[in-house]
Amino acid sequence: MNCKVNQEAAESALTENGFTLVEVMISVVITAIGITAVFGFIAASDEAIQKAQQRDRLDMIVTDIIETVVGDKENITEYTGKNLSACAGLSTSAGKADQLAHLKRWCSYLNAESGETKTDDIRKINITQKIVGTRTVNILTVELTSADGKNTIFAKRTFDAPDTP
Repeated sequence: MNCKVNQEAAESALTENGFTLVEVMISVVITAIGITAVFGFIAASDEAIQKAQQRDRLDMIVTDIIETVVGDKENITEYTGKNLSACAGLSTSAGKADQLAHLKRWCSYLNAESGETKTDDIRKINITQKIVGTRTVNILTVELTSADGKNTIFAKRTFDAPDTP
């Protein structure tokens, strides 16, 4: 009888529900794959957020440039054809210290936000005039890039301005 009790105990031990080592290893592998995928998504979303923030900062600088130039129509020629890639190389006509200060401020903002100009970066302000009927219309274009040309903001604004001599 004692032998029969031990046999029944051994049979019940074999039929108990539980996990085998293989089942545990498979679940660990599946969990590791899932965690790796989640970290990959987090890294990709972090990079997308960084790029969006960079474009947003460039957009704020473009808005500042447009509003300043439109508000300073009398001195519009001081802003045309300017390249904000090198702050030290910026210049304006004699007696135009305010306009030079604006250009240098934008250039320093760009350097602070995006770093020094890289090979494919563009940082230009251009103003062209077109005659529409009897009016002279100014077209202000601002193109700013950062991250070696990977983030780009291009803005164009048309407005009337007094004829420049």
